[in-house]
Amino acid sequence: MIKRVIAETASKGDAEEAADWFASTAEGQRCLSDLLDRDACLMGNDPDTGRSFTPLQSDLLYARINRDIYRNRVRKGLLRVAVILLPVLLLAGLGFFLNGQTGLFAGVTGSEVYVPRGEDARIFFQDGTEVYLNADTRIRYPNSFGLRKREVWLDGEAYFNVTSGRSRPFTVHAQQTETVVSGTSFNVRAYGSDNTVEVVLDEGKTSFRVHRDSYPMLPGQKIEYDRSTGKTTLRNLVNPSGASLWKKNILYFDDTPLAGVMRELERRFDVQFRLQSPAALNYSYTLTTRQPGIENVLRELQKISPVKFVIEGDTVTVSL
Repeated sequence: MIKRVIAETASKGDAEEAADWFASTAEGQRCLSDLLDRDACLMGNDPDTGRSFTPLQSDLLYARINRDIYRNRVRKGLLRVAVILLPVLLLAGLGFFLNGQTGLFAGVTGSEVYVPRGEDARIFFQDGTEVYLNADTRIRYPNSFGLRKREVWLDGEAYFNVTSGRSRPFTVHAQQTETVVSGTSFNVRAYGSDNTVEVVLDEGKTSFRVHRDSYPMLPGQKIEYDRSTGKTTLRNLVNPSGASLWKKNILYFDDTPLAGVMRELERRFDVQFRLQSPAALNYSYTLTTRQPGIENVLRELQKISPVKFVIEGDTVTVSL
């Protein structure tokens, strides 16, 4: 049938069937391509052969030439697109790789840990930083630290052992203050219910920032910021490690007023104090103890001053 079509001796129906077969089947396209290749070869070997082409042969050859031109244009267009997109794809791939390794785009999503009263906790961040969390403490942090900074948000008390990284400073946001370090150990006490924010530095160097002011700290120093007055005090401590003894389950009071003692014991043992004698607030306490229960701690406090403590369930009555 194909030979008859090429020789123009086939019927109209046969010609339509052959044309449809050429256009719609893989076998027909291969056959058509072979015929055109053969004709092109004949034309190259014998210039006079072209004079004997039938109109159908000329149309088929013309169609193939147009098809090759179209394919070349498409190929060149795709090549141009590839040249433009390839750097973009490479940068995107590099970005995803860095994000997986260093958290380049971190900070959008995060986690939160809350330690209830009567408990404590210890967590590790992905950079190796170790954090001890005291009772009634909440901390928020990104699932992956960024390429240039490490940030956490604290409400409560925590002790940080920060891994070194000068190119990525570690920042603790606490009650409108910032404690910025590159690799050090320090204690931060910043409960939302307290008027003061306290930072005690054990090792390394720290910069304490509040509003637009910055206060550098050295080991053994304590900084205290009064949120009600805006006053900031920096002083040297005789026993700086006492501020973080809580992470070893040791209670430490250094000339601490009774009001501060009661707040600490409420968080540590999940109890409530009921004050019957306001004059009891005039007393302060200096004590270091590892007593496991609230009853034993109260007995030790009663040895220091005439203040009396009576515990009933989870309520402690304070009187003189």
